[in-house]
Amino acid sequence: MVILLRLYSLILFILLGTSWAMAQVASDSIVKIHPDTVYKFIHIHDTVYVSNSELKAPVDSSRIIYTKPVGRYNRGITNYRFIPKNKWIGGVTFSVFSFEADNSRVLFSLLKDIDVNLRTLSVHPFIGYAVKDNTIIGVKLGYSRVSGAINNFALNIDDLDVSLKDIHYSEDLYSFNLFHRSYIGIDPKGLFGLFNETTIGYNTGSSRFSRGADETLKYTDTTINQLHFGINPGIAISVMPNVGAEISFGVAGFTYNWEKQKKSSGETGKRTNSGANFKINLLNINIGLTVCI
Repeated sequence: MVILLRLYSLILFILLGTSWAMAQVASDSIVKIHPDTVYKFIHIHDTVYVSNSELKAPVDSSRIIYTKPVGRYNRGITNYRFIPKNKWIGGVTFSVFSFEADNSRVLFSLLKDIDVNLRTLSVHPFIGYAVKDNTIIGVKLGYSRVSGAINNFALNIDDLDVSLKDIHYSEDLYSFNLFHRSYIGIDPKGLFGLFNETTIGYNTGSSRFSRGADETLKYTDTTINQLHFGINPGIAISVMPNVGAEISFGVAGFTYNWEKQKKSSGETGKRTNSGANFKINLLNINIGLTVCI
């Protein structure tokens, strides 16, 4: 009997010791289930509580594009995939600008008899292919029109007397461009992105500058040929799956023009000119719609 009691006590001691050890291991243990997520489990009596403060949404590491640092300099920018590799994108950008003196009375409050207007319109459909994540190469076509008029402008201040009337200008251009666009995804869900677009293209068209009316009408017609290089940064937003909206700004560009002119009197001439700008062009702010397939 004594032997049985001692054996029973030994078995009970072993069972109690094992239960206590397992409880100590389960109490406040950390288990790593996902490579980027840590879950903390707390064991109290017979219930396991999960600490909400320790739960984190896992980040899909496949969406992160790793870039090599330049030399020893690492910019520390996290670039998420915005346009996947081997995808086609297409869309259209457009720009509309309209100015009339009647809408700027404060600006011309000190001037009298002012009738000036300026209108611009441009439409550029494009198509591109993602040669790698967030890098697009494509083709962009375009049409733009500029029209302006000084119907009346009179300025009389002290000895300065200026009067202009019936001056009109119009220009129509057609363009063909190759472009390279690089995106930077700024959120892991792919909703927002920044991009920079570099274009090189050829523009051709015509313009007319005229002054006077009826019998006093004089004009100059110009045939325009232009090589253009531009840099256009912008912002892209995904409004729904595979459909995005964007806005871009022309901040730098270089143009080389060669033109032929003919006056109403029959005189002809040629000229070449070039120019560069490094500022935001208010006439080159484009809003667009993009589809990715």
